[in-house]
Amino acid sequence: MLKLLDSYAKKQQVLPRTAIDLQQNIQNFVVARDGDKLVGVVSLRPYGEGFFEVRSLAVAHGYKNVGVGSRLVQELLNRARSMEPPAVNVFALTKRPHLFQRLGFRLAYRERFPAKIWTDCLLCPKYSDCDETAVEYRL
Repeated sequence: MLKLLDSYAKKQQVLPRTAIDLQQNIQNFVVARDGDKLVGVVSLRPYGEGFFEVRSLAVAHGYKNVGVGSRLVQELLNRARSMEPPAVNVFALTKRPHLFQRLGFRLAYRERFPAKIWTDCLLCPKYSDCDETAVEYRL
């Protein structure tokens, strides 16, 4: 997982993750496999009050544009629906809003997610010139 996420982090497509971070949050991850090969990964981060973020979405080269990312996000939405207490809103900041819009997400204002802005975004080198689009899915 770390190797796949690192390849995306180097291109500034996801925020960097550490091995310790992955270990501590492994329960939040969904993976896609092709036999023994890891071909995709995504996580669902809780922010409290029913808000969750889709983050760390990465699909291995050779498996892009065949539905792996969509299936991963759909599985996260299924998990969010079955949570107790239930999730209310799932959001993402992404360079690929169309992927999320095909799954029922709608465009949103980044300011709707202050916990995200004040934790992860402040650490991002693109904070003052963000090139990601906010999307949200209301359950």
